[in-house]
Amino acid sequence: MKRTAPAHESVARIATLQARLVAGTWRYANNHREVIADHWRMACAANPNFFNGIVHVLDTLQIDEGHARADFIATEFKNYLYWRDEGYPQEGGMRDGFGSALIRSREGYVILGRQRPGNINEGLAYLPGGFIDPRDVAHDQSIDIASSVARELAEETGLGADTLVAGEGFLVAQVAAHVSFAVPYTSHLGADDLAARIRAHIAADSNPELEDVVVLTSPADMEGLAMAHYARVMLSSPLAWTLS
Repeated sequence: MKRTAPAHESVARIATLQARLVAGTWRYANNHREVIADHWRMACAANPNFFNGIVHVLDTLQIDEGHARADFIATEFKNYLYWRDEGYPQEGGMRDGFGSALIRSREGYVILGRQRPGNINEGLAYLPGGFIDPRDVAHDQSIDIASSVARELAEETGLGADTLVAGEGFLVAQVAAHVSFAVPYTSHLGADDLAARIRAHIAADSNPELEDVVVLTSPADMEGLAMAHYARVMLSSPLAWTLS
């Protein structure tokens, strides 16, 4: 599997995000249609849980004075998977844009999930979240990334409005082909209680996405930890530890 080194890394706080689905097809997917079909057959043989649903990839992103505009296009998951396995080649400028949850406990600790085998981030600690999918697109083609993050957060961890309060705006981490739009969450519960609730949710789920919880008390806890690279970059920024 090919991997490319990050060409650019940045973390910024934004107050507003206007995201929308735009018309168009992904030229990279069209140019590699036949090899993608072969790759998909092999991928499904190795992992029968794969499902070729619709996901959305980031076409353009503009950030100006704390306000962002993001345009996404729709594509099939098999196209994304091939692109990922080829190391996210920058053919046509498309990027992997997704929502994530930056959870901080009562003590200010950061709560991460570790994804179980068979998923995109298997074995890695990361901010709960996931693809922008058709459920996140309104009739006017606007995309509610905050609602997408809340849904993914509930599905993966079982946490919701009874334990978490969403903050204002987003923290945006741009790391090579990846763009994470993180919603900041704080909780009145301590890290131990949050971890226990998440582990109970994992145990009760017949097909959980997570295998465990990781608690970071400070950026130093990331040393030696297997992490999704975008998460490491985001949590290396002081902005991630000072959001209210």
